[in-house]
Amino acid sequence: MRISVIVPAYNEEAVLGRCLEALVTQTVPAEEIIVVDNNSADRTAEVAEAFCEHGVRVVRETRQGAVHARNRGFDEAGGDVLGRIDADTMVGPEWVGRLAESFAPDARTGTRPDAVTGPSWFYDIPMRRTGLVAHRFFCHRLNRLLSGHPMLWGSNMALSRECWRRVRGHTCAQPGMWEDLDLAVHLSRLGLRVRYVDGLRVPVSARRIGASVRDLYSYLRAWPYTYRLHGQRRAAYGAALCLLIGIVLLRPCSLLVRLHTPYDGHLSLSRLFRRSSAVSRPLP
Repeated sequence: MRISVIVPAYNEEAVLGRCLEALVTQTVPAEEIIVVDNNSADRTAEVAEAFCEHGVRVVRETRQGAVHARNRGFDEAGGDVLGRIDADTMVGPEWVGRLAESFAPDARTGTRPDAVTGPSWFYDIPMRRTGLVAHRFFCHRLNRLLSGHPMLWGSNMALSRECWRRVRGHTCAQPGMWEDLDLAVHLSRLGLRVRYVDGLRVPVSARRIGASVRDLYSYLRAWPYTYRLHGQRRAAYGAALCLLIGIVLLRPCSLLVRLHTPYDGHLSLSRLFRRSSAVSRPLP
């Protein structure tokens, strides 16, 4: 089974090197690794090109937005399975191998999944186990409760090539939505199978949580908007209520994240008094 891994990237020079280092040192190598540079104004493309001798390929997508970068990467990929992570994801050495295992036929039914996804935890703040539990609940179980179908997590997911061929023409490209949730909605509507694999875990940065309340709200409001976009009004109302509760709960967490320098977790009290993290995760 040939595995392609796609990494959409917009102004990600601070984290992309670590991400690619983890990908090129897998115990089971990926067939190809594609970095999609989405109009970056920093050294993102240069960082990616430094890994070309390890099989990393850089393509450029001029249409701005994570959905366009993702689509370009999936369209370019030649693998049987199309993995997708973010530039601040640092996969463990067994991730590609576990991804391949996740597409094995079900022992009872003999059917293979069309897509797989798994949870994440934050590598640059303390209480990692708590973060894993919270991520399982808010990103996977809660969304399934609201919508009635599985969620896909953009930092840790994969589709079969045939699945992408079938869903490609159905995906939306409106700005301000969550492209992974949009993809999950269309997979459900097409009757395609998403397998949640709890053991397929990856660490990601908590930098987005450390942003200002305004920036955090700007990101989270895409959650109910994506449901409204697809006519899932009940799910949208539930997501909007959870958003308001989440902003209140995440505020103390945001202060905790700000105390830690991004990507390494070192304490820096001076960061607590800044208006927002200077390197908070770029929005699509």
